[in-house]
Amino acid sequence: MKYKLFTFIFLSFFFSVTNASNDEKCFEDSKSLITDLYKNYPVDGNKIIESADRKTISRFFSNQLTNMLVKDYACRSNLNGVCNMNFNILSNAQDDIGKFSILQATDNIVTVKFNTPTHGEFIDFLIENKGKCKLIKNIKYDNNTNLIKILQQ
Repeated sequence: MKYKLFTFIFLSFFFSVTNASNDEKCFEDSKSLITDLYKNYPVDGNKIIESADRKTISRFFSNQLTNMLVKDYACRSNLNGVCNMNFNILSNAQDDIGKFSILQATDNIVTVKFNTPTHGEFIDFLIENKGKCKLIKNIKYDNNTNLIKILQQ
């Protein structure tokens, strides 16, 4: 009986620790999702989200976008060049375009503005709920296009 009780307590503790670590990887609000994305993948181009592993990409993006980003990066690696994207998806630019600010963050959309010398670039992150977690389902750019459309070419 003591053995069963010990096993039950041990397993309960183990699964609660596992669940807690999974919850840490979930973003429960859209602003923290985008803030963490830019913190880990700054727009200076030294580290891009597309080059991350599938598990990391799926922390930020919906299943559809994760699959599309992984596929495009694999294509890029196979061709030693460019497939559908020739820009940083977080800035809509090939070069570092400077500082940015989050203008709005609601449950469904986060608007980011880059303060470039010549003009302001706006990017809208469309957010979806997956349970209690927030994920990016698409990115809309100023030039009337979006990430899904670009990746489908």
